[in-house]
Amino acid sequence: MVKPKISGYMSKEINLVWFRNDLRVGDNPALFYAAEQGTVIGIYLEAVEQRKLHDDAACKIGFINDSVKELRKELNQLNIPLHSFKVEDYQQSAKKIEQLVKEYQANGVFFNNEYPLNEKERDEALEKILLKQGISVNRYDGDLIIPPGSVSTGKGEPYKVFTPYKKAWIEHHKMQGASPLPRPNKQSYKVDKQSDYDFSHEYRQDLWPAGERAAQERLKEFLPKAGYYKERRDIPSVKGTSMLSPYLAAGSISARQCIEALLDWHDGDEDAFYKDTWLSEIIWREFYRQIIIDNPEISKHKVFKSDAKEVWNGQQDLFEKWCQGKTGFPLIDAAMRQLLQTGWMHNRLRMNVAMFLNKLCLIDWRQGEDFFMRHLIDGDFASNNGGWQWCSSTGADGAPYFRIMSPITQSQRFDPEGKFIRKLVPELASLSDKDIHFPSSEQREELGYPQPIIDYKEARKRALELLS
Repeated sequence: MVKPKISGYMSKEINLVWFRNDLRVGDNPALFYAAEQGTVIGIYLEAVEQRKLHDDAACKIGFINDSVKELRKELNQLNIPLHSFKVEDYQQSAKKIEQLVKEYQANGVFFNNEYPLNEKERDEALEKILLKQGISVNRYDGDLIIPPGSVSTGKGEPYKVFTPYKKAWIEHHKMQGASPLPRPNKQSYKVDKQSDYDFSHEYRQDLWPAGERAAQERLKEFLPKAGYYKERRDIPSVKGTSMLSPYLAAGSISARQCIEALLDWHDGDEDAFYKDTWLSEIIWREFYRQIIIDNPEISKHKVFKSDAKEVWNGQQDLFEKWCQGKTGFPLIDAAMRQLLQTGWMHNRLRMNVAMFLNKLCLIDWRQGEDFFMRHLIDGDFASNNGGWQWCSSTGADGAPYFRIMSPITQSQRFDPEGKFIRKLVPELASLSDKDIHFPSSEQREELGYPQPIIDYKEARKRALELLS
């Protein structure tokens, strides 16, 4: 078999770098170490049927498509080609990599680990096949700041509660550190024509410009506001969060890069850095990843707490109204419309709509989890599952069963002037700051806004009786 015609190609070993949810050049362990050991050829595989099985949103797929294109530009500046291909599922992904290894006469395959069960089984199967053929397999944990299993309880068991996990995580990070890796060096040959599979879908490009450079710009834009993050992160009408979640999910930026920039913003003050609220949120991301690593049954739609009560007997018409943003509760409807219109939802509102569906409407949390994945541009299995199980009191360190957020009180507290509601539910814009949180029956009829689909007090009482 003839190797591709690339100048200088014969001088070094050939290493394939399989890009997945790590669409970046900086702080990419698989790419960095592959380039140190030989000549790199980048590969991206779009498993179209697997996407459907995993309920990935069209906006997320479109964002990833454009992120791959931006990655190709970055790699080409380093004289590294990136070939993208269509495959059906993960089984075909492994076969395609095996085929490309032979086609390029590669000596090694490099990739960063993914942690949900399907992805782990895919990678383990591929590793066995390649090792039998004498091909080296090099795996890294580029999606985590500290390696999996780095911290455990005094009994040597995985943490199930966030606060002690966070404390142990911080102690580990203080001792070991986790500095981002640099970009690899430029290769010496010219890139030839590259295979390119386009799997474009529409998404809000005005809100989410794709690629590594856009992610870094967004981080720079956020850091001056980091000092106000704790106070503003729960207010949906202002840009109080980093808005980096789609880039973290696609891997256009790494969590290590984020916290390194945060430490720099604190001028190296470790005391302030380790107390930072945004850092805590990033550690939550690490925690949920460790949870699915330690509990693979979660990837099979199982609850984390085996003794959790599951009393989801709500009517499906309630679910449909929730999906459409027509519940008759302004904050809930505004949140759902934000999701439908932008592919993203403010984190405080994710908790509100989840508890509303799960505890007040008694709809199985898995239906909400699936709906989120089908619409979120930042859809991430570990974080999405962790959030839904937290809200339904079935997950690791989940909210106690009696914690049920009132959609009216939450609205009054976090959107007191109704700015967010007015933007997303414009039919209520004429109401006063007081009435907009829960209009009267007459106001609803006049403005064409639906009556509430549940009686909040009765629904809360019923939930407490069932879940206690």
